[in-house]
Amino acid sequence: MAMFIPSFKFSAFQSLFTIYHSPISSHSAFRNPHSSLHAPLVRTQRALPSAFYLLLTAFFLLPSVVLAQRAPSGPFALRDQFPVKLLFLSLRPESGYLLPTGARQWAFGFAYANTYAGTWPVGNPKKASDYYQAAPLNEYRLFVDAEVLRLTIDLDWRIARRLQVGATLPLIFQSGGFLDSTVEGFHGLFNLTNGGREETLQNAYGVFVARNAQFWINREKAAAFQPGDVVLRLKSPILEGGRNGPTIAGSGAVKLPTGRFESLTGSGGVDIQVALMATQPIGQRLVVHYNIAYTRLGRPSHHIGFPIRSITSQMLALEYLTTNKLSVLLQTLANTSPFPNSVLGPLDRTAYEMHGGIKYAISPTALFEVSITENLSQYQNTPDFGLHMGVRWRR
Repeated sequence: MAMFIPSFKFSAFQSLFTIYHSPISSHSAFRNPHSSLHAPLVRTQRALPSAFYLLLTAFFLLPSVVLAQRAPSGPFALRDQFPVKLLFLSLRPESGYLLPTGARQWAFGFAYANTYAGTWPVGNPKKASDYYQAAPLNEYRLFVDAEVLRLTIDLDWRIARRLQVGATLPLIFQSGGFLDSTVEGFHGLFNLTNGGREETLQNAYGVFVARNAQFWINREKAAAFQPGDVVLRLKSPILEGGRNGPTIAGSGAVKLPTGRFESLTGSGGVDIQVALMATQPIGQRLVVHYNIAYTRLGRPSHHIGFPIRSITSQMLALEYLTTNKLSVLLQTLANTSPFPNSVLGPLDRTAYEMHGGIKYAISPTALFEVSITENLSQYQNTPDFGLHMGVRWRR
C-alpha cells in the first residue's frame, strides 16, 4: 500500500510524539494555602510507547485483504476533555468513510472526565502572584480540580456523492464530582503518584489559569449546566479504496461562539479546522484508523496579555471485529498545546491520552459504544480518567 503522507510529514509525526516529562509534586496547595514546593522541575526525555509506532507501521506497510463481516464502526468520536481545552475546537475522530449517499446519522454522546492538575511551585492557587515563586512571569501556570460532564448531540447527513455535512451541539456541566476517591484508589493499586490528591479535600472544584501574575481564568464555583460552542462540519472523499485499499477523506470544521468564556463553555472566538481521515483494513477483521488535523484558534473573549497558538492533533485507532456485531477498539489521541512555547513548561507540551472500549451493533442501523480514557502524559494538561458512552442510529 502506498503511503499517503509524504516522508517529511512522517518525520514531523515522529517528532511530535517525542515528549518531555516533568515530575508531579506530591503536595497540593489548593486547600492548604501555606504549602509550597521548592524542588526543581526536572525534564527527562521519553518517547510515546512503541505500540503506537507499531500501529502506525501497520497502517502504512502491512498488506490488506478483503475485510469480512460488517463494515468497521470507526474510532470513538471523543475529543480532548481537559477543562481548559474544552474552550476551543478540537479533533473529533472519524473514519475515512462517509455515510451512504442521502443517509442521515444521529448520535448522542456522554463523556465524563476527572481532572486534577497543577503547575508547581504554588502557594495559594487563588492568588495569581503565588504561581510565580519560581516561574517566569510570561509563562502560563494553572491549577485545575474538576469533573466535567459533556453531552453531545450530533447530526451527519450525506447530501451529495462528494459532500457530507454535520453539526455538534455540546451541553457542559462542571462540578467537584465524586470520583476523587476512586481515582486515588486506582493509583494506589498500581503504586502510581496522586500528584497531591490525597492531601486535599475530595470532590472540590477550582479552575485557575494565570500569566504575568494575572488570572486568565479564575473560577472557584462551577457554572450551571449550559450549552457550549456549536461546531459545523463538512467531509468529502479523497481516495476510495474499496474493501481492501485505504479510504481517505478530507474534513473541515468551524466552531461558533455560542458558549460563554465566563462559564468555561466556550472561548468566545471562532475556531477553524482542516483534517485528513483515513481507514485501512488489514486482514479480515482488523482495521486501522488515522486522523491528522490543524486547528486555527480564534481570539478568545479575554485575550489581551494572554496569547494562544494553533493546535495540531493526531489520532490512531486499532479496531478488531470480533463478531458480526461487536468491535473492540484501542485508540490514542495527541494534541499539541494551545499555550505558547515556554522555558519552564510543562503546559506547552503535547498531551497524550488512550481510549479503550467496545462498539456493539444493536441493529443494522443502531450502534452502542462505551470506552474509558486514561492519560499517557503527566504534563498537567490531560484528564486523569474518563468514561464515555454513546448511541447512534442511521436512516
